[in-house]
Amino acid sequence: MKDLIKKFWPYFSIAFVVILFFWKFFVKGLIPFPGDFVVGVYYPWLDYKWGYDVGVPVKNPIMADVPSFIYPMQTYAVETLKKGQLPLWNPLILGGVPLLANFQSAPFSPTNSIYFIFDKVTAWGIQVILQHFLAALFAYFLLRHWKVSKLGSVFGGIVYAFSGYNLIWSQWNGHALTASFIPLSLFLVDKWLLESRWYWGLSLSVVILMFFISGYPQTIIYMGVAVSILWLVRVWREKRWFGKTFFLAVFLILGVGLASPQILPGWDLLKNSQRVAELHPYEWAFLPWRKFVTFLAPDFYGNHATGNYWGPQDYTSNTGFVGVVAFSLALFVLHQIRKSKEVLFGVLLVVFALVLAFPTPVSIFLWKSGIFGLNAASAHRSLILWNLAIAILAGFGFDKIKNKYLLVTPLIILAGFGIYAFKIHQIVGLRNLILPSLVLVSMAFIVFILPKIKYLIIPLAILELFYFSWKFTPFSPRELIFPETPVITFLKSREKPSRVVADRVIPINFLMNYGIETLEGYDAVYPRNISEYIAKINGSFGSFNSIRRYGIIDNYESPLLDSANVKYLVIKAEDVDKYLKNGKFKIAFKDKSVVVLENKNARSEVFVDNEEIYISTTKAFYNGIKISAASLVLLLLVVLKLRKGRK
Repeated sequence: MKDLIKKFWPYFSIAFVVILFFWKFFVKGLIPFPGDFVVGVYYPWLDYKWGYDVGVPVKNPIMADVPSFIYPMQTYAVETLKKGQLPLWNPLILGGVPLLANFQSAPFSPTNSIYFIFDKVTAWGIQVILQHFLAALFAYFLLRHWKVSKLGSVFGGIVYAFSGYNLIWSQWNGHALTASFIPLSLFLVDKWLLESRWYWGLSLSVVILMFFISGYPQTIIYMGVAVSILWLVRVWREKRWFGKTFFLAVFLILGVGLASPQILPGWDLLKNSQRVAELHPYEWAFLPWRKFVTFLAPDFYGNHATGNYWGPQDYTSNTGFVGVVAFSLALFVLHQIRKSKEVLFGVLLVVFALVLAFPTPVSIFLWKSGIFGLNAASAHRSLILWNLAIAILAGFGFDKIKNKYLLVTPLIILAGFGIYAFKIHQIVGLRNLILPSLVLVSMAFIVFILPKIKYLIIPLAILELFYFSWKFTPFSPRELIFPETPVITFLKSREKPSRVVADRVIPINFLMNYGIETLEGYDAVYPRNISEYIAKINGSFGSFNSIRRYGIIDNYESPLLDSANVKYLVIKAEDVDKYLKNGKFKIAFKDKSVVVLENKNARSEVFVDNEEIYISTTKAFYNGIKISAASLVLLLLVVLKLRKGRK
């Protein structure tokens, strides 16, 4: 047992920290999911108290995407697979849209295997937790490869796993998983560049496949940036660089080829989607410069979970948080930039991450050019590279604590923003600088007074990271995750085909969890013709008459609803009289504050011809299968050649 512990204690330590963070799942059976947002905000669930005296309290109102988009889409894709069917089509929203072609449906995500063992809700919780374990584990592998001590590598892994990006996007159940593969890909790339063993290249191709099928493909751009920097640092001035670089490119390209069944349908859908016409606003694309303070004090501008947020954008852009401890340790190794290629890599990664995240000439150019679809994405997601770079540098800094007086840097940052908050009389900002300031004082006490027991830095960092994370992250009893009410039961029991429009009461996509088909919907990427059809329904009636990701219907009187077979409208009871005046609707069901109206003019027709997009994306999928098979054969041939050459 002693030998086992001695050998595997880093892995046990990582697992312990992850379990500690998610203790509510393991001890109380609570699920990392914002179920309170559904039952505590919207009808028909709001008509019931669900065991609370005054209704369900809501912890974090800005996580609406999780219950309305990510959870229903991903679990529906898995349920389709469990039935033995290919998840090519989703008939439940927007009158029917491609499913697999939407990257974020992630039907073939490597952690989806859990759903074949546990029930849907439990599997979701385990899947969320696994993201952080894998992120810490793969960062640990990278740091150990770079000769950081086991304790320093564990520390760096924990910092990465629980930094701002991975925690804020944790329950999107794909963002953090793809992010976990960045340090693994760097580990494999560096192993290939140093050793040129075939199994490192083969593993790299498989990891590239994992990037594309795990639910958030934008991360592959940041992986590409990180790999390019590592390649530059590692082969600079090296004589025998061409052969290594050639085969590295081959493994990367073949990895993309393996992912073709996901990439080709996704590209086919993207070029025919509303996303092409829906640009991301400038004010949301980049991180405002004054948000730099959130790298050390994430709640300086308040927190949506406590209802006192006063800053620019919203809390989801606070992804740069790494904490005072990690930031300080990263500063301690700057003197090694000329001696250590690994430290140089970390520093360059910091520079590139910040250049991409903030509104710099480079990032603005990329945004305007639309390269890789960045004109429709948030550039500040690149802060995952900042998180990783700081975790790497902090691992090195933990081993060799020098240049301690650089602690003045976080002191200047915190003091400067403290003066700013004082001048504008912002009490929230001042109050939320107290904890980071105490952490800084404690950090200084350890490195100056107690340097021989520097391991105290680790629990200090965990305390800092967890305080931020626990405040933001909601947990819900499983009985609050899309429970049924009489209205839901009634709609589920209706004979199909028939569609429902319910956004004035039930937010779009929520009904997807119950297998109820709707004409409305929300999807990051869906066929443009559907968006145009919904815009025609609304006409000049309301605010939702443009091409956008939110397919919300404003005009319930439109005859186009009839031909779309919208048979039921869900409205509030207080509005029922105005819908009964023209005789088109009749009351079909009523429960407390909610009324279901039946549209007597609904016709069982196909409202928009989606057969073309279905055939197109399906054909792309099968073409992707062929390319994937060919890539696998080529990959095996390359491996055989490399093995033969080494012999």
